Amino acid sequence: MFYYFPGNYVWSSAFTLALAAGGQLNQMDRWLAPLRDTGPEPDPDAWTKAWDSMGEEQSRHAAQERANGYVYAASARYFRAATYHLTGERQTPPGPAKTHSYTAALQAFARGVGRACRRPPPLLLARTATGPRIRAASGASRARP
Repeated sequence: MFYYFPGNYVWSSAFTLALAAGGQLNQMDRWLAPLRDTGPEPDPDAWTKAWDSMGEEQSRHAAQERANGYVYAASARYFRAATYHLTGERQTPPGPAKTHSYTAALQAFARGVGRACRRPPPLLLARTATGPRIRAASGASRARP
């Protein structure tokens, strides 16, 4: 297995899982590199703060992309934010920090789903007696230009 955190199987496993779930190595490395040399006793508070900071950063970028009209890019960032929050939440002891991470993950995921599911209906080409027509999957049609 790849050990991002030398000697720490649990954190390295969580790191690898986040990568597999869509995390980006450069983002994760920027926030987690300071935690690599924490010594034999890892700091769960620093772990939680790093992952939550990653998630919050992605949510801020997503909101900006959404405001600029990049709906699908925003959706991908919201999903990544949810992944980051959940990854940190899994290794956090029960308490307010764990609840905050979980709630932030749910909110980011909901925003991602809300953006991703607002696709325009597909257009279908149908041949009719008067010529080809384009119609939306919802049934509305218009003459093909």
